Amino acid sequence: VLVRILWIFAIARTCTCSGSCQSAVKVDMCSLDPDFVDDDYGYDGYFYDKNTDKCLSATLGDPIYEGFEENKFTSEYECNSWCRKNVPLWCFDDAVNDYRVRHPKVGVEKWTYDSDATKCVQFIWKGDDTRKKNIFDSQAECVNKCKVPDLGLCASGFRTGCNHGDDLYIWYDNTTQDCKRLPSHHCPTHGNGFYTFRECYQRCGRFVENKCKLPIQNMSSCGTLENRYGYNTKTKRCERFFGCEDSGNNFPTAKECWNTCTKEMKHRCVQEPDYKYPGLIKRYYYDIDSHKCVRKSMFRGRVTGDSNLFKTEEECELMCMSTYRYEPDSL
Repeated sequence: VLVRILWIFAIARTCTCSGSCQSAVKVDMCSLDPDFVDDDYGYDGYFYDKNTDKCLSATLGDPIYEGFEENKFTSEYECNSWCRKNVPLWCFDDAVNDYRVRHPKVGVEKWTYDSDATKCVQFIWKGDDTRKKNIFDSQAECVNKCKVPDLGLCASGFRTGCNHGDDLYIWYDNTTQDCKRLPSHHCPTHGNGFYTFRECYQRCGRFVENKCKLPIQNMSSCGTLENRYGYNTKTKRCERFFGCEDSGNNFPTAKECWNTCTKEMKHRCVQEPDYKYPGLIKRYYYDIDSHKCVRKSMFRGRVTGDSNLFKTEEECELMCMSTYRYEPDSL
């Protein structure tokens, strides 16, 4: 009899029953690993990334068939509907382009939540009805109704006057946009507690505006790793790594990384080549457009050490074309 009961539960778990059972399994499938495939053998869909609490686009396996549950969705809307129930669906709307205004009025300043940039921005609204729309009268209202739900556990604080034993916890401070160590008499709440800085920034780093201060790591999942570039805060250089296209310290080209993270400090690798006249002395400079160290014969070969000119190709590549070497957290 016990074997028969277990068999019945196993059949029910595969969702061969009707609607209510299917809804329960739908929630569970958000925690499953996505089915990534090559571009030539799949379809463009969406999956829920549990590491970042976000629905992402990807090339996935065969389309969903009835009764076969996987972490794959045909649209971002469907993915958000099932896996991001804590955020009102209209918070993902594009208020500028998604809402049709039949009878435009004089434009007034309103606020809307940009879910890609994870911040509330102002725009001009010429419509009337704003009910259940991503449109708000104030920034505070926008933050409370959309950004805070989107932050999820990253918006949670901590308890004081408690003791969490020998465990060291890292928590995300949404006010300063930093991951910080919790003192021994502070305890995390609602899941905003991590064992490493990398875990903390992986989950909450998409809300950090200054991406250059994040650790170099893959925040999300993807089917194919590719050459990406991140800014190493320790070496003060942009470095290559194999990763996914995501919302972290992650750029598609070295040029974009250098220009975003080092231009204000006038790093050697973003400066113009330091030579004037041709000659017989061989030197090298970094070409930011081609991401290569280029040999140049010049009249004077003096290398100052703070300009875009190097004595050897190896010296140039070490400074401007480095590969990232993983380093664990230093608590």
